[in-house]
Amino acid sequence: MAVTEIGRPFNGKIWYTLESTYGVVSDPSLTLPISCKVLDVRVGTGDRHVPLYGIDSSMVCHLLKQTNEPTLHLEYIPQTNDTMIDDIIDKVGNCCKLQSLSFCIIANSCLTGINSSYYKVLGAKPDTVTIAGAKNEPFKVTADFLCKSIVSCSSTCTPWSNCSVANAPTCSAVSTYPYLQFNVAGEIRKTGGLLVNTDHIAFITNSINLTFNHNLKGYTDHDALLKTYLVEGKYEIEGTCDITLDGGGALHFGEVLANTAFTIELRMGAVATGAPMITLPGCQWKNSEINLNVSGEAMLESASFTAKPSDCSGIVSSVPTL
Repeated sequence: MAVTEIGRPFNGKIWYTLESTYGVVSDPSLTLPISCKVLDVRVGTGDRHVPLYGIDSSMVCHLLKQTNEPTLHLEYIPQTNDTMIDDIIDKVGNCCKLQSLSFCIIANSCLTGINSSYYKVLGAKPDTVTIAGAKNEPFKVTADFLCKSIVSCSSTCTPWSNCSVANAPTCSAVSTYPYLQFNVAGEIRKTGGLLVNTDHIAFITNSINLTFNHNLKGYTDHDALLKTYLVEGKYEIEGTCDITLDGGGALHFGEVLANTAFTIELRMGAVATGAPMITLPGCQWKNSEINLNVSGEAMLESASFTAKPSDCSGIVSSVPTL
């Protein structure tokens, strides 16, 4: 049977499940939706070979097989009752390790047989996660995963038997949950420090961008091509926010010079509705540059900060269990 169709846009599906141990799906029926608005999904194989040369010829003499280093890139607009943000930011086991995930991805989902494609992702952990929001825009979550394996199939992928169109969580399961938007229902609070404007960072905050870097390192045993472990390294949390320099910026500048610690709390929507809330204690501003100019605009700064949490299992809260 020959392939008769090209890959079509707007016919993709993706969902995930939690793994019991790294790379193992214990209950394939426990599938979780990500969002009704997934913006981008990219699966990558990593380099599969390197060329070898000998002194006797300028031509390649052999292509040396490499261990599997698959990757998954995901971008989506979160909704209230989102579960993924917690699963890819907080660590479990007293700040020991990340929860590993499995994904099922379908392309050409409107077709059947070899004209549709299935991708089963096992042993996925996020290397970096970014959460960004700006005026008149929805929040966007971007995650880059390192994975144990990604295999492609032209029908249901085994052993995850639920990786099929029939078992995909439908958008209706989360369609009643509002999309999380920067200017709607949520708050960005700052507690502590010299400058306090009813708990807000500034009178006007135009945007915020948070980056969570888990610095993953994969380990592959001598007799295997698939990873045996994917180990978390330094947990680095940084961010930037575009803020007004209230009062001319002197108090903000003083906070920077004094390395004053404060807590940032990002409420991505009304907490009572199940919107995630991210709490970053121990923050300090990295630098400041006060700019007086002739633009006619309010004094603004793209202020960068570093977080120093003492507990990496409770950064995300107000997250329900679907």
